[in-house]
Amino acid sequence: MSFNKSYNTYKKKFSYNNLPFNEHTTKSEKYPYFIVIPVYNEINYIVNTLQSINNQNQNLLDKTLIILVINNSNTSKPEIITSNYNTHQKITEKKYNFEYIILDYYSVDNAISEKYFGVGLARKIGLDFALHYSYENSLLFCLDADTLIDKNYLKIIIQYYIKNNFSVTTINFQHQLSSDPIINKGIQIYEEALKDISSKIRSCNSPYGYVSMGSAIVCNAASYVAVGGMSKKKAAEDFYFLQSLAKYTKIHHIQEILVFPSSRNEERVHLGTGYRMNEYHLNNSFKNLFFTDESYYIIKKVICLFENHYHQSYECINKELNKHFSNNICNFLYEHKIENVWDKINSNSKTKNQFITFFHQWFDALKIMKLLKYISQG
Repeated sequence: MSFNKSYNTYKKKFSYNNLPFNEHTTKSEKYPYFIVIPVYNEINYIVNTLQSINNQNQNLLDKTLIILVINNSNTSKPEIITSNYNTHQKITEKKYNFEYIILDYYSVDNAISEKYFGVGLARKIGLDFALHYSYENSLLFCLDADTLIDKNYLKIIIQYYIKNNFSVTTINFQHQLSSDPIINKGIQIYEEALKDISSKIRSCNSPYGYVSMGSAIVCNAASYVAVGGMSKKKAAEDFYFLQSLAKYTKIHHIQEILVFPSSRNEERVHLGTGYRMNEYHLNNSFKNLFFTDESYYIIKKVICLFENHYHQSYECINKELNKHFSNNICNFLYEHKIENVWDKINSNSKTKNQFITFFHQWFDALKIMKLLKYISQG
């Protein structure tokens, strides 16, 4: 199916309704690169973020459209709406070396319904808007309004894309320092834990060994459309989006540190960075962030067992499970309906590689994280 047909199908099924294409004039009909930034009460941060974009290679900036989604809900406090209005004005007062569009989802007539409001939908609005001006292989860069980028951010990522032709990549990151020493200590522990978890999951031969950081994701338009776009979840939208992409294609990773997220302890979404920093600031510790080496060993053992039983009956795999794992691990797999999917995975697999792909689509990032917690809390 051509990209245009895929995009038209996507628009009917998944696209956010009433995107204001006709309200904006762009310099080009199509762009190879887009940077999409949700903006919510970010008046003290967005200018620095935009300046870090302004420092990019000018030839690449000339091919890039920046999309800012200034948003709040229809029940947001008046001071939030005022802050968003002032943010809009502050941005337009400055001159930049790049083309940008501001999507107004904050004013009275355009505010998002409280039922759907959240960072997931804000990202989705901006990314869906970008599709209207995209080629099939246009790159969609996800960023946050309080995040800084290296001056070679665009150059390094695009060079990596030209060399590797990725559909999706994550980017290495390092959180900004805080004026609060407690937060600085907490963010270092948190960042190291995220990277350690991703590394250990990757060492288990799982395709989900990456960090889900909303401001450190780049994908092409075709892959975005293929997986139904950004998740609209109010929290962990980056986790579910990357999980969908990992079920569809390989997730690459750029090792250079190019993204510098904020370390502020503002609790906006459950289990986001701000939430975690607030947790550390209050308790001097994190909950459900560290897993035992034994738990990773079991994950790897589970993957190895299943991958080595291509075209084996469920009775056979069940016997092996009971032979090699505790009742708790077996019960976890039973509760997640391995019996119901096993025959389907096998019958739909024409090759072992296809079988392994289907298995990992079932034993996904969410199941792995649940099993890690289940074992570690033991």
